Amino acid sequence: MGNSPEAALGIALLTSLVRQDREAFLIIASELEGGNTQAVAILARLGEAMVAMIAELLQISNEEALTRIAASLALNAE
Repeated sequence: MGNSPEAALGIALLTSLVRQDREAFLIIASELEGGNTQAVAILARLGEAMVAMIAELLQISNEEALTRIAASLALNAE
């Protein structure tokens, strides 16, 4: 994603989700040609980039990073 406008939108969408600001998410999504579908695609690519970054930092595979993230989320959901 790099320094693209799509990356900036991804961060804005992610921020609105983390802050549980549904209105902000919908405003951003409404500005996209593909609406919510494009917003989800951007978030998916952002998630992919974040998993790769975590894997690189921990010097593990993307699959192992994803497994650790999933386990962490499962533990936090309890």
